Amino acid sequence: MKKITLILTSLFIITGCNKLLDEIPDAQVRIDTPEKVGKLLVYAYPQVSASLLNELSSDNIGDGGSLITYSNFLSEEVAYWRPAQEYFDYEGLRNVWQYHYQAINHANTALEAIEKLGNTSELQAAKGEALVARAYAHFELANLFCKPYHPTESATDLGIPYKTEPEKELNNLQPRGTLAQVYQQIDADLTQGLPLINDSFYEQPKYHFNKKAAYAFAARFYLYYQQWQKAIDAANEVLTTNNNTTLSLLRKWEDFRDVNKAGSTKQGSRALYYTREDIPANLLLLPVFSQITNYISEDYSRRYTHNSRIANQETVATKNLWDPEGKTGSNNFGYEFFWFMPIKTSSNENDIVFFDKWPIFSGDYSRSVMVPFTTDETLLVRAEAKILLGGDANYQSALEDINMWTSKFIQVKTISGYTNRNTINDLQTVYDFYNNINYSEATNTGATQKKRLSPSFTLLNDGKQEPLLHYLLQCRRILTLGDGLRWQDVRRYNIEVVRYETDNINRNLFTVKTTLPPSDLRRTLQLPAMVIQAGTTPNPR
Repeated sequence: MKKITLILTSLFIITGCNKLLDEIPDAQVRIDTPEKVGKLLVYAYPQVSASLLNELSSDNIGDGGSLITYSNFLSEEVAYWRPAQEYFDYEGLRNVWQYHYQAINHANTALEAIEKLGNTSELQAAKGEALVARAYAHFELANLFCKPYHPTESATDLGIPYKTEPEKELNNLQPRGTLAQVYQQIDADLTQGLPLINDSFYEQPKYHFNKKAAYAFAARFYLYYQQWQKAIDAANEVLTTNNNTTLSLLRKWEDFRDVNKAGSTKQGSRALYYTREDIPANLLLLPVFSQITNYISEDYSRRYTHNSRIANQETVATKNLWDPEGKTGSNNFGYEFFWFMPIKTSSNENDIVFFDKWPIFSGDYSRSVMVPFTTDETLLVRAEAKILLGGDANYQSALEDINMWTSKFIQVKTISGYTNRNTINDLQTVYDFYNNINYSEATNTGATQKKRLSPSFTLLNDGKQEPLLHYLLQCRRILTLGDGLRWQDVRRYNIEVVRYETDNINRNLFTVKTTLPPSDLRRTLQLPAMVIQAGTTPNPR
């Protein structure tokens, strides 16, 4: 058997990051068996998540005002779309960039080893995982540091270096290329890698790109790539086209009622259940270095949070099709239309509403678990793609998809207790509901869930597509609250973001601090300072 000696980057440790940036790791590992290739691929996944940077940038965040003395520098800079300095935050720009490229390097190292080992049949599953993992890390970086995909402008918009070979030296300067080239290469990696994925290759499939997780990623990618039918086809590989089967794959949100009753409802108790490996809805689990629970916490004052103003006017407590009177906001602060009830903390110095998704591990608050792909979110990806294809048949099918999610996620109160929500059978109900909501305006009382949409693709002027999109985007905004995906919807649909600040004296008064207009260049994060200093072209400002 052929043998190859490869230079592998060691696990990135925050306290030693400067040394890692300046030196080439000298630990040499001999990759000479398929088993060693498989073990190497454990490190082909980013050790930190971009979720926090995305969430802080989005319209899910409000400014609690200067009354709150604790204010993390990174959160303030990102929340106001300013150049972020290099801090030692786990989710800081430098670490997100470095960790993702380290994951890419491990994937490329595995791919090189596979070729040197003869590219045999027993290595094909590993090859598929490496290709999909490489595509995913590049996709995450592109969604932070590049503009959203545009069918014409991406041919000249700056991309990121797409690395297809192992790095022999750290921070090897490479041209950024164009965003169109990045998407083409992601597409090529998925096209080659997806058919090779084999779940029997894994001892713990949920911690790898198993087949369903890989196709869920492909569905999201093709949605962002504006290839609607490919997004639907990929989602069908996850969910099937049988509604009864799809329903059985969605999260059993009703189970959170029993989680709440069984023990503590403090932060972290429901997160441990949310991230369980044996839940079919969880497609991929990523253990990460993260301080997200320090940013989103019921116990501490945080200035930049998803607060009661946003909840009451725009998200979990505003009028929705399942709650047309908006009663959730005034009903015991329980948001009882949700089986998975948000935690709400309200005081002069702590105003936050959030879903408890991120486990806290005793003795190690630097670690958590993220769930980047779920069946529920993939279902909404499929619904959006159907809406964007247009036509009454696709609209009806999309509504059926949304109904499947709401039937599991939303509860209604009856005489005998609570039950799952009834579905909406009439598209006209959706059209009428959203046509009767004002577009959101940047005033103290003018914010609504209905944002003006101006994507790079053309919306149909049929009076149907836009209101159905508003419903879809609202469902996903609530489902993924805290996960960062809302920022990508804001960018893809060119939605204006209004940053409201809470008044220091009257905490029920909110004023517009600033706005992020459509097409503002700050919608794309600036590259980390170390990358620019190394000679990489910065994003325009």
